[in-house]
Amino acid sequence: MFLFFMLAALYVYMGSVNRTPPDFPRTTSDFMQAGKAERRLAELQALLAANPDDMRALAEAGRLKYQLGAARYVEAIADLEKARALGLADARTFYYLGAMYQAVGLYDFAAQEYKRFLNNFPDDREARMLLAKLCYAAGDFPGAIREYETLLKGGEDPVLLENLALARWKNKQDYSATLVKMREQGGVGAFLADYAEGRILYELKDHSRAAALLRRAAAAPEAAAGFADRTALLWTAADAAYKAKDSEGAYPLLKQLAEAAPEHQEGRSLLAKLEKARAAAEKARLAAEKAAKAKEAKTKK
Repeated sequence: MFLFFMLAALYVYMGSVNRTPPDFPRTTSDFMQAGKAERRLAELQALLAANPDDMRALAEAGRLKYQLGAARYVEAIADLEKARALGLADARTFYYLGAMYQAVGLYDFAAQEYKRFLNNFPDDREARMLLAKLCYAAGDFPGAIREYETLLKGGEDPVLLENLALARWKNKQDYSATLVKMREQGGVGAFLADYAEGRILYELKDHSRAAALLRRAAAAPEAAAGFADRTALLWTAADAAYKAKDSEGAYPLLKQLAEAAPEHQEGRSLLAKLEKARAAAEKARLAAEKAAKAKEAKTKK
């Protein structure tokens, strides 16, 4: 269940990205237009029909298929792997293969490719962040810690510190000093420290302490609609409060969750349960009040 929180899951990395070499498209905006890419692919297919071992044509075709999205990833991987087997020496290929292996769920292969890429470009923060997340997701917590600590040499970004704290906890190491650093930063750092520690306590079933931290995080300005993990925060805060037998504390959080993510089934179910209990309690209160008034009136007679 912990992975759904994900990070370290679920954040846009706030740090800077060192993109080397300069001719290295990675995102849609970096590549040529899709129509132009398809036309170029047709030209490359003609070249490959004449010479299936045209290494450079295979490499270019693989990169263009990467650009065209997940539906073409299997073909792109085949092209780039064949080009590499034929002797292609282009470090960009490691990144593209890493991204595609990750997308198709071959995480061990993806990690190997990111490591190869980082052997060539050790200062590439984006690739190192991707590798750190892969290590964490695969249960290689020492590896994740190593990559996060390397990234933090470039500055104490609060998201990196949060991920490091979670990785240290999963690796059964002391993470308290990392949380202290985050809280000393104030603002986003303090917010993410509450969120991280609250999630850890929730996983440890210390629901009372988890609820206090998560409620504070949910009330922070940083938890507003722009926070990518807001749904998970609201649900965990509400569920922790409920499991700590604080239904009154859980109720407003569930109302916020229903507004922010009406499709959240667990939230809707628990909210309906609490509303039914509240309605029954109100009905009982009104009945008791009515009975008390009747008794008082009878006494006066």
